[in-house]
Amino acid sequence: MNKHNYLLSIAGLMHLCFLAKTNVTQAQIASDGTLSTQVQTTNNLDFNINNGNRIGGNLFHSFREFSVPTGGSAYFANDLDVKNIISRVTGTSISNIDGLLRTNGSANLFLINPNGIIFGANAKLNIGGSFVASTASHLLFADGTQFSATNPQTPPLLTVSVPIGLQFGQTAKPIQIEGSNLQVLPGRTLAMLGGDVLIKGDGQKPPEQPIDGLIAPEGRIELGSVAGNSLVSLTPIAEGWSLGYEGVQNFQDIRLFQAALISTDGESSGAIQLRGRRIAIADNSRVRGVTLGEKPGQPVALEASESVELSNFGFLTTLTAGTGSASDITIETKRLIVEVGVIETSTASSGRGGSLTVNASESVEVLARSGFFASLSVRTFSLEKNAGDAGTLQISTRRLILRDGGHISTSTLSEGNGGILRIDASEFVEASGRSVVNRIDFPSGLLTQSRNAGNGGNLIVNTPRLVVQGGASISVASLDGSAGQAGRLNINASDSITVTGTGFNAKGEVVPSSLLAESQGSGSAGDLRINTRTFTIRDRAEVSVSNTGSGTTGDLQITANNLLLDQGKLAAETTGGQGNINLHSDNLILRRGSQITTNATGTNITGSNITINTDVLAALENSDISANSRDARGGNVTINSSAIFGTQLRDENTPFSDITATGANSQSGTVQINTPDVDPSSGLIELPVNLVDFTRLIAQGCLANQGNSFTITGRGGLPPLPNEPLRANNTVSVNWVTGDAIAQRSASRNRSSSETISTPIQNPKSEIPNQIVEATGWIINNKGQMELIASAPTPTSNDFWFAPLSCPETVEAR
Repeated sequence: MNKHNYLLSIAGLMHLCFLAKTNVTQAQIASDGTLSTQVQTTNNLDFNINNGNRIGGNLFHSFREFSVPTGGSAYFANDLDVKNIISRVTGTSISNIDGLLRTNGSANLFLINPNGIIFGANAKLNIGGSFVASTASHLLFADGTQFSATNPQTPPLLTVSVPIGLQFGQTAKPIQIEGSNLQVLPGRTLAMLGGDVLIKGDGQKPPEQPIDGLIAPEGRIELGSVAGNSLVSLTPIAEGWSLGYEGVQNFQDIRLFQAALISTDGESSGAIQLRGRRIAIADNSRVRGVTLGEKPGQPVALEASESVELSNFGFLTTLTAGTGSASDITIETKRLIVEVGVIETSTASSGRGGSLTVNASESVEVLARSGFFASLSVRTFSLEKNAGDAGTLQISTRRLILRDGGHISTSTLSEGNGGILRIDASEFVEASGRSVVNRIDFPSGLLTQSRNAGNGGNLIVNTPRLVVQGGASISVASLDGSAGQAGRLNINASDSITVTGTGFNAKGEVVPSSLLAESQGSGSAGDLRINTRTFTIRDRAEVSVSNTGSGTTGDLQITANNLLLDQGKLAAETTGGQGNINLHSDNLILRRGSQITTNATGTNITGSNITINTDVLAALENSDISANSRDARGGNVTINSSAIFGTQLRDENTPFSDITATGANSQSGTVQINTPDVDPSSGLIELPVNLVDFTRLIAQGCLANQGNSFTITGRGGLPPLPNEPLRANNTVSVNWVTGDAIAQRSASRNRSSSETISTPIQNPKSEIPNQIVEATGWIINNKGQMELIASAPTPTSNDFWFAPLSCPETVEAR
C-alpha cells in the first residue's frame, strides 16, 4: 500500500470511528433552553434562528444540536450592528453541516461544538464577517468570563468583552471538510480549530472547473490541529482573527487530499497559517496565495512539531502577477518531505517574488522519481521590462537529502535577478540520481540560474559533509541565450566533499556527477570556491567552470588538506577568456587518468592558468595537468611543491602522466615548478672513488690495522642551507670524522706498530691477542660522534700470529 492510499485509509477509518462514537443528527437545529434562542422551520430543511442574548456587540446562542441538512440553510437573523454571533452546542451530537450558513450584516460567526464538526460537499457560507469553527469546550473573554459548551450555566455569564481564546477539554475532536466550498468575503478570516483537521477535495471535478476548498480572498486562513487541554489565543486584527499557540503542548494532524484547496488569492494575497503535529498536502491538493494588485502579499506559515509532507503532486505556492510582492513562505518542523511535490514562490510581473525559508531540525528530503519531479524553488519569469526580482531561498537543517531528480533552485527567466540560495546543514548534504520528465532532464541537486537578462543568484552551501553522486549536480548557470551573469558557488564543508559517478540524461547519454559554474550565453560564468578538509573526485565525476558562449569564465579555487582525483576531472573550459584554476592543499593525488586542465577553444583566446600549492603532488597512471589553447598561446602552469612524484614536464601528452601548456603553432605557455632549494655539495667530504679494490682484499705481509678503510655514505653530516626549510630530521648536524683526524689516528697506529715490531717477543704463545669482532650497529654518543658497537667477543684458546687491531678513540669495540 503506497503512502497516498495509506493516508486515505487512515482518514476513512478515523471518520468511521468519529461517526460511530458520536450521535449524528443531520437534519435539525434545536435550542437547549439555556438562552432565549428560538429556532423556527416550516420544512425541516431551512431554519431561522432568532432572539438569543445580546450583550453589547456580542449575540449569544445556545443549541442542544446544530446540523444543516443537505440543501438546507441556517439563517441567523441578527441586527446589523451586531459584531460577533457566538453559538455553542451543548448536547452530544456532532454538527453535520451540508447546507448554507447565513447571517446579516458584517457580524463574525463563531460555531463551537466539542463533539466534532463535519462540513459536507454542499456546505457554504454567506456571512459578512469572519467564520471560526472549533471543537473547543470554552470560549474565553478578555474580562475573564467564559462561554462553555460542556458546562452550560443557567443563566450563563455573558459579557461585552471580545473573545481572546479557545480552551479545549480532555479530548479535542476532529473537524472534517468533505468537498466543501467554504468562502468568506475579501479581507475576512476563515478558521478551523480542532483535533485532527481533515480537508478532502472533490477529486471528481473536471480540470476546467474551479476547485472547491477553503477560500479567503485577501484575508486569512487559519488551520489548527491541537490535542486535549490546549489553549489557543485569539487576537483581533484588521482581517478578523489571528490564532496563537503559546498555550499548546501537543498537536494533532492536518491533512489535505483529493485535490483539496486552500486559497487567499486577491489584490493582496492573504495570510495562511497551518499549525499541527503532521501537515500533509497530497493528491493534487494546493495551498496557494496569488497577489494581483499593488499591495504586498501576506505571509504563509506552516509549523509542524513532527513533519510537513507534500506528496503525489501536492503544491504549496505563492505568486505575484501585480506590482505588489508575492507572499513569503516559512516552514518550521522537524522533517520536511517533498515527494513528487512542489514548494515555490515566484513573480510573473514587476512585483518582487516571495522568499522561502525552511527550518527543519532533523531533515529536509526532496524525492522525485522517474517521470515525475519534486522541487523547492523561487523564481521570476515576468515578460515585463521592469520585471521583479526573485526572492531568496534559505534552508537550515541537520540533513539535506535530494534523490532521483529532486532539486532546490532559484532562477530568473526575465530581466529581474534570481534569488540567493543558501543551505546550512549541520550534518550532511547528499544529492544522488536524476529524473526525466516529459523529455526534460532534472538532475538531483542545488541550482541557481539565469535564462534571460537578469543575473542568477549566488549559491552557498555550509555543511560538514557533502556527497554528489549518480549524475547529480550542484551548479550556478547562465543558460543558452542569456545575457545575465551566473551567480557564484561557494561550498564550505568542514569534513569532506565527495563527487562520484555518473548518470544518464534525457537522451540516454552519460553525464557526470558535478559541481559546476557555467555560462552558455553572453553572460559571464560565476566563480566556484570550495573549502574542505578532504575532497574526493572519482569515477568520471567532474568539478568545473566553463563558458560556451561569449562571456568570460569564472575561476575555480579549491582549498583542501587532501585533494584526491581518482578517474576524476578538474576543468576550466572557456571560449571567452579567463577561467583559472587555483589549488591549495597538503596532498594532491591524481590517479587512473585524472585531469586538471584548462582549455581555451575560442578565437584568439589565451589559455587559462593553473596554480598549484601543495606539499606533495603525485600524478599516476596517465594523469595529466595541462593548460591549453586551441588558437593562441597556451596557459601557464605554476606548481609550488615540496615533493613531486610520477609526473614530469613534457611538450605534449603521452601515455604517461604529463604536465603540459600547449598552444597553437607551438605557442606554448610556461610551466614553472618550484621546489625547496638544496645544494647537494654543501658541507660534503670527498669520498673515495673506488670503495673496494679487489686486488688488495688480502694484505700480504702487513699488519691487520694497515691498508684498510670503512666508508659509509648517507644524509648524515649534511648541514641545512639558510634558505632550506627547517625539518625535524635535519635541524641537528652530525659531525663526521674529518680527514685530518683520520690521518692523525693512522699515524698513531703506525707508531704503535713500529714499537711493537722492534720489541722482541719473549713468549708469543703465552699472550692471547685481542679478537677482532664484527660491528653489529652504531650509535651517536653525547659528543655527536658515531660509535660502532658489537656483541662481546667469545674467548678462544687459539693463538694469532698478528698484532690485535685496536679501534680509534672514537670507535670502540664492545
